[in-house]
Amino acid sequence: MLERLTLVLVLAAAGVAAYALLRQLHMRRMQSTAAGRPALLYFRSDTCAVCPAQGRYVDEVAAQWSDVTIERIDATRDPETAARYRVFSLPTTVLVDGRGQVRHVNYGLTDAHKLGRQLAQLVDSEENDPQIGQIGQIFGRSN
Repeated sequence: MLERLTLVLVLAAAGVAAYALLRQLHMRRMQSTAAGRPALLYFRSDTCAVCPAQGRYVDEVAAQWSDVTIERIDATRDPETAARYRVFSLPTTVLVDGRGQVRHVNYGLTDAHKLGRQLAQLVDSEENDPQIGQIGQIFGRSN
């Protein structure tokens, strides 16, 4: 009995580790955007049933974070951008830091609270990183 429990725990740990590794690889393969300000990319479609709810969450976040670029991208009208960010399901939100590197990817409906926490991490890391601060000054953003 103890051997089976150990085997289950080892397999579960291996599964979690494999998921985390694949997620990191997925984020690294995404192309980065231009440096400057943090951005939230919201991939949607008119045929997506959940996208209107996600749109309301994105609007709520946009009202609170005026210093973050919010881009709404229709994945059916702009499949090249969706492919560049490896968007396979809708809605998907992608958060990009001031350097243009993808930092968070959310598949499916993501509430405004979680998006706000992720944006706070991006802004905090930008303020604490002198290189990003210099990029912000170049693009006219003061810290």
